[in-house]
Amino acid sequence: MTEAEMLATQKQLGLDRERLEREKLEFEQKKMQRVTIAISMVALVVSLLQVAVAFMQSRLSTAQTVEKFIPHLQKPETRDAALLTMAAFTDQEFVTQLAEKLKATSVLETLQAKGTDQEKARATEALSSLDVKRKQLLERAFDDNKQTRIQATTELVRQWSSDPKVVPETIAAAGGKAGNPSGVVNALVVLREAQPEALRANSAELLPFLDKVEANGPQTRALTAQVRERAGLPASTP
Repeated sequence: MTEAEMLATQKQLGLDRERLEREKLEFEQKKMQRVTIAISMVALVVSLLQVAVAFMQSRLSTAQTVEKFIPHLQKPETRDAALLTMAAFTDQEFVTQLAEKLKATSVLETLQAKGTDQEKARATEALSSLDVKRKQLLERAFDDNKQTRIQATTELVRQWSSDPKVVPETIAAAGGKAGNPSGVVNALVVLREAQPEALRANSAELLPFLDKVEANGPQTRALTAQVRERAGLPASTP
């Protein structure tokens, strides 16, 4: 082999060595990239699992809290206090939803006055929704159709009797329609099932209304007496 051939061979070997080192470096870089991506994916999966576990733990905690408060939520006299106590242990959004379902307007007004802007807005939205539904039911309680009146009155009695706002709004609705005897009877039925505290709190409007309508007939007179008795108010003067 001539000297020129040896130099050419050495040069080629040098080039091959550089190429191999470059390929090795590229391979190591790609390998590191793949490892980095794999680690990132694992970290993402772990984070998602942590979020899922935290969510499930939160749901479990909420369920356990509700279970403990069920006896108090079932009683009108302890319901509001139970809901407000729950707000300290569970998500306020959940308490707001529960208060709306239970027609606990006093609780919603309390939640409306505190919390984040989003929580206040949600409580305001719930109160507005209940106001609309309540007014619609009271309007239907005075409807010309008998079945409509019965359905509305039944729903008011079964689902709204613990709502303190149902008393003043029923009085207001019936006061303007005293000439509708069937509607007045329905209003008295709703008032008869309302909470005594709410009746007494609105006695200034309630008593004149009862005095005004009790002369409508025997059924109305009997119902006004029952409302007075439930509220602990004095009987009418003969």
